[in-house]
Amino acid sequence: MKDDARETGGGGRGGALEMLKGVLSEPLVDWRKVYESFSPIDVETGERLGRVPPPGADSRRAAVLVPVVAEPEGLHIVYTVRKADLHDHAGQISFPGGSMDPADDSLLETALREAEEEIDLSRDLVEIVGELEEMYIPPSNFRVSPFVGLLPPGAEMVIAPDEVEEIFTVSLEELLAPETFRRTLWRRDGRDYEVPVFSVGGERREIWGATAAMTAALLVRLGWKGHRS
Repeated sequence: MKDDARETGGGGRGGALEMLKGVLSEPLVDWRKVYESFSPIDVETGERLGRVPPPGADSRRAAVLVPVVAEPEGLHIVYTVRKADLHDHAGQISFPGGSMDPADDSLLETALREAEEEIDLSRDLVEIVGELEEMYIPPSNFRVSPFVGLLPPGAEMVIAPDEVEEIFTVSLEELLAPETFRRTLWRRDGRDYEVPVFSVGGERREIWGATAAMTAALLVRLGWKGHRS
C-alpha cells in the first residue's frame, strides 16, 4: 500500500488533478457498505448505527469540502479540529463545511463558503475535481454532500477561532499505510463501542465517524481495502 500511496502523489499538480478526476469520475461500487463500515458497533448488541435516513425523515442538507493539497512530496488531505463548545460535532476532527444557507445557489457553494468562513480558504485556490457519495449523519440529522477540491502547494489557510481549534494535514501515504487503520473500544454513556479510526500524526489523532467514512470513500478508490478486515 505504501507504494500505491507514493504513486498517487506523482506527476506534480497536473498529474494529481488527472488522477483525482479519474478516480472520482464514476460512483463507488458498494459505497453504502464503505460508509456503514465506519459506524460504531455496540459491543453488547452488535448493532451498528445506520447511515440511511429513516422513512419520512426531514433531514437537513449540508456540504463539506475535502481539501487535498498537491505538495511536491505527494498529496495531503486537510482536516480541522472543531471547537469543543459548538452545537454539532463539538471537538471532532472534520472537514470544513456546514448546513446549506438559503442564499447558497448550490451545495457546492455551501462547501466553498464554509471553507472560506472556517479556514479562510479562498475559493480561487480550489479546483473541484469531483464529489463523493452523500453521507447521512444520524446524530445531527444531516445529509452531507462532500466535494473534493485540489489546492496548490502552500495554500494559505487560517482558522476562524470561534469555530476551529486547529488545521492539520495527513499524507495519502500515511492514510493508506496498514498500521494507520484501527478498531478501538470507546465507552460512551455506560456502553462499549467498537469504533473504526484512522490513527494519524505524531500525537495519534483519531479520525472517526463521518469524516473517517468520507476519507475511506476516497481511499477505496485508490485501492485501499482496510475496511474489509
